[in-house]
Amino acid sequence: MKILQIPKSLESLKNPPKELYYTGNIDLLNQFKVAIVGTRRPNQYTKTITSTLAQKISQYAVIISGGAIGIDFIAHTNSIPNTIMISPASLDIYYPKENSKLIDDIKNTALIISEYKNTYFPKKHSFIERNRIVIALSDIVILPQGDLNSGTSSSARIAIELNKPIFTLPHRYKESPLTDQLINNGKAKVIYDIDDFINEHIQTSIKITRESKQSSDEILEFCKNAPSFEVALEKFGNKILEYEFMGLLERQNNTIKTK
Repeated sequence: MKILQIPKSLESLKNPPKELYYTGNIDLLNQFKVAIVGTRRPNQYTKTITSTLAQKISQYAVIISGGAIGIDFIAHTNSIPNTIMISPASLDIYYPKENSKLIDDIKNTALIISEYKNTYFPKKHSFIERNRIVIALSDIVILPQGDLNSGTSSSARIAIELNKPIFTLPHRYKESPLTDQLINNGKAKVIYDIDDFINEHIQTSIKITRESKQSSDEILEFCKNAPSFEVALEKFGNKILEYEFMGLLERQNNTIKTK
């Protein structure tokens, strides 16, 4: 068991973890990360589409989830070795037991993270604590299917609080009450075409991130002084909106500045 330095993305949490432990490939944390979380009882349609999503996205980004049965299991299974599991238990506990083989596979080829020391078996609050780490580490959140007042709803709430882009699948009437509500409230967008989604929201975001790291970014330099949003938009156009979407910039009242 190794101690992990707390990633900066977790500093935005109201109650960030005091310690993190890990086993596996820590380099995965440096890549673009897409959270896929949802119900433990997905229908066949959701299972099929989630499998395809995880397979295709993991060619470009890392899939992060919570190791549970259902959506989490499908997401991890179809994205190994480009996957990160956040465990609600300590690293020496295989939870849930049904996923023991999957957990072994992730330990050996990918990455598992926990904020609990040895011999910690999950309690009710552990699952919400796990969810906050999954969401905070992610760049984009996908909720394929979920019910109201569920663990998935807590993940959705955290994603909204942290201003994470949320996406979901189109469903039939009342098949996924949580995601229907998120769509109706303008909190989530629908993935109608997986390839278009990857191109627009993942590949483009990765390209922007790489470009910003490779050189001293003119936009980020300009926004260090917190100019008005209108001035920045006039100077750089839609690039400002792209950087805001990526979490590189944040708007406060009528100003835009680097995070």
